Amino acid sequence: MTKKTTKNCLRILAFLLFLLPISAFAQTPNVYLCGTGTVKLTPAFSGYTPVAGDKIIWTVDGTAQSPVTYATAADAIFNVPATLTAGTHTYSVQVIPADANLCPSDASDNTIVEKLPPPAITVSAPGSVYCTDQTATTVITASKDAALTLPTGVSLVYTWTATKGGVAVSDPTTFGTVSGTNNELFTLKAGVAPEAYVFTAEGKYAVGSTPIVPSTSCTATGSKAITVTVKPGKAVISVAP
Repeated sequence: MTKKTTKNCLRILAFLLFLLPISAFAQTPNVYLCGTGTVKLTPAFSGYTPVAGDKIIWTVDGTAQSPVTYATAADAIFNVPATLTAGTHTYSVQVIPADANLCPSDASDNTIVEKLPPPAITVSAPGSVYCTDQTATTVITASKDAALTLPTGVSLVYTWTATKGGVAVSDPTTFGTVSGTNNELFTLKAGVAPEAYVFTAEGKYAVGSTPIVPSTSCTATGSKAITVTVKPGKAVISVAP
């Protein structure tokens, strides 16, 4: 292959890479944290077991931390704090043996920890008061708050509950149907009985097969009050002189 051909190939490769979205280079998180969730990162060095006097050096988000002198297995563990800020965080580790005749390890591949922001949702409907004949067209929608930005691959899935006249009902689908990719839509059935209703959506993070800590995740709720009124009866006209 000539030098000219090689240069042309490199130009084409660079151009193709430029066309790729930034997300194409993003790394999939190893774990998601939510709320006060935390995890322990435990390294295993291939072909080597740390001994007393070794130095364990963790690098967090590109910054090397102060070396830890190894004495017990717990000294190699990094505890991700519960106060971690929302966003993507990277962790790698290497060991420097106390024996000067031994080589330090290469840094490990990054472990990616994604801290999720506190969830926030809104629940809305076109109006708040309907007569029984109008309820079939009433769609109540749950959605993430406009100010909430979620990482790629993370969504909110909704679970609905309801009250009628201030009393919780065991099955909210008595009054409507749930639909949408993430159960975000609740459509009232036709002829819902006149009463004061409150429909509440609970939003919970969904992250695919990647673990989320704590496993119950953190949730957010939002409600919409709907009043269904009786339809006025047909009038009877009286005629009098």
